[in-house]
Amino acid sequence: MDSLSRLRVLARRFLLLTLILVGAACGVLAVLFHRYVEFARGLLIGRALETHGALRIALVLGIPPLTFAALALIIRRFAPGAVGANLARVRMAYDSDPSLLGKRVIAATFLATPLSLGAGAPLGPEGPIVVVTSGVAAAIARWLKLPHKLVRGMIPVGVAAGIAAVFNTPITAVVFAIEEVFGVADRGLLGGVLVGAVAAAAVEKALLGGKPLLAASSSTWTNWHELVGFAVVGLLCGSISGLAIQGIHRLRRWWANAMPSALARVSVAGLIIGAIGLAVPSTLGVGYDNVSFWLHGGDNGATTSIAFVAKVIAFTIAISAGVLGGTFAPSLFLGAALGASIGHTARSLFPTAAIDPKAYALVGMGAFFAGLLRSPIAAVLIAVELTSDYDLIVPLMLAVSLSVAVSRAISPRSMVEQQMVDEGWIEGHDDADPLAAVSVGDAMTASPITFPIDAAASDALTSSRHRFYPIVDEDARLLGVVSRSALERSDATQPIGVLLEQPALVAEANEPVIEVVRRMQLRNVDRCVVVDEGKRVIGFLSPADILRVRLVRMKRDEETFELFA
Repeated sequence: MDSLSRLRVLARRFLLLTLILVGAACGVLAVLFHRYVEFARGLLIGRALETHGALRIALVLGIPPLTFAALALIIRRFAPGAVGANLARVRMAYDSDPSLLGKRVIAATFLATPLSLGAGAPLGPEGPIVVVTSGVAAAIARWLKLPHKLVRGMIPVGVAAGIAAVFNTPITAVVFAIEEVFGVADRGLLGGVLVGAVAAAAVEKALLGGKPLLAASSSTWTNWHELVGFAVVGLLCGSISGLAIQGIHRLRRWWANAMPSALARVSVAGLIIGAIGLAVPSTLGVGYDNVSFWLHGGDNGATTSIAFVAKVIAFTIAISAGVLGGTFAPSLFLGAALGASIGHTARSLFPTAAIDPKAYALVGMGAFFAGLLRSPIAAVLIAVELTSDYDLIVPLMLAVSLSVAVSRAISPRSMVEQQMVDEGWIEGHDDADPLAAVSVGDAMTASPITFPIDAAASDALTSSRHRFYPIVDEDARLLGVVSRSALERSDATQPIGVLLEQPALVAEANEPVIEVVRRMQLRNVDRCVVVDEGKRVIGFLSPADILRVRLVRMKRDEETFELFA
C-alpha cells in the first residue's frame, strides 16, 4: 500500500482528526481572503479616495466599472459557474451535487472577488469565503476518497469554519450553517460542524490574535420604554429588507431585458456605484470600519442616514447587476447605519432620556441581517458574541422577530431563496416527498423527438413508438402535439399539421417536479412537453423520468452523516 492509500485509510479511521485539519485549513483560507481584500482595497479604490481634484473624480468613477467589466469577462470565459449567488450555490451543492463547488469555481471566487471588493463593490466577502471554504472542505474529502455522504457533509463544516474564522464567533458560525445550509440539527452533522468551527476559530486566534474583524463595544438600555424604540428599529429593518429583496428581484429582470450583455450590466452598475461613492465614500467596499465606528457610538443621525440610503441604492444595483460579492456584510452595514440613525435621532429628540445610539446600532445590525437572510438565531448570537454582553438580548430578540415577520410578509422568500429561484434553482420544503427539491429540468429527457408542422405522418410512425410528439416551427417553438393513436388512424401521406392538438399541459424547466405532477393529476395526464422562456421545446417529462428521479432522490435522502455514531 502506497503512502497516499495509507493516508486515505487513516482519514476514514480518524475522522475527528480529519475534521480538525479541514477546519484549520478553512480558517487559514478565510484569513488569507480577508488580507487579500484589504490589499486590493489599498491598491484600487482606497488609493483613488486618497487623491484630490479631477484625478480623484476620474479614478473613483473609472475604477469600479473597468474592474467589474474585466472580472466579468475573465470569469464568464474561464469559470462561468462562479457567477451568481454565493450562499445559494452552497445550498444547492449540499442539496444535490457537491461538484457545483468545483476547482474553477473555488479558484475564481478566491482570486476575483477580493478585486471586485477592492474596486469598491458595496458588497461583502463572507458569502464568497463560504464558497471557498465549503468547496475546499468537500474537495479534500473527495481527494481522500471519503464516502459521498461525508463529502456532502463537509460543505456545512466549511461554511461554519469560514464564518468562525472571519468574525471569531464559533457559536454563530455553527448556527448560521444550520439555518442557512442544511436546516436541521442532525446529530452527526452538528458534531462535525462544531469541530470545524472550533478549529477555524483557533486558527484565527493564532494568526490574528483573536481580534475580530468587526469590533463592537458593550451597550445598555435602562428603561422598558426603550423597547418601543427597538421595536421601531425592527419594523423598519424588516420593511426595508423585504422591499430590498423584491427590488433586487425586479431590477435583476430589468437589467436582463435592458442589457443582455453581462459586461454592459456590470460596467453601468460600476459607473453608478462610483458616482454614489464620490458623494458618500463609506458605501464603497465592505465597510467594516464604519460599522465598528457606529457600534462604538460614533457619528450623528444625519450622516448615518445618508450612509444608509446611499448603501441601499448601491447594494441593490450591485447585486441585481451581477457584481461579484456577498450579502452578509452589507446587511450588517445597513442595519448598523439604520439603527445608529434612529438612536442618534431619538437622543436628540429626547435629550433627558438615557438613550445609547450604539445599542440601537447593534440591534439594527442584527435585525437587518435577520430580515434579509432569515437567520434569526444567528442574528441574535452574532451581536452577543461580538460584544460578549447579554444586556441587549431582550431588545435584540424583539427587533429580530419583528424584522423577520415584516420582511416575510413583504417577501415570502429570503434573499438567498429569491436568488436561487431567479437562477432557476429549486429548493424543496416538502420533506415528505423526494421530488420536492427537484426541478423539471433535472428530471426531463432532454432533446426530445420533434417534427415540423409540414412533416408527413409516416415520418413519425416509423421513427419510434412514443405516445406523443411535439410539433415545432422553424425556431423550435412549440405549436402543439400529435398523439400516436391519431397518427395510426390517419393517412400516412397527409401532413402532420392536420392532426395537431393543443397540449393538455406544458411545463418549464425551472418548475418543481412535484408541482407539475400535481397539475398532471388535475388534468388527468401523465406526461408533458417542457419549454424554455421563449416557448422553444427543450425536453419531455414522462412517467419513466419521474420514477427515475424519485428513486435517485430517495437513495440520496436515505444517506446520513453520523460522524460520531
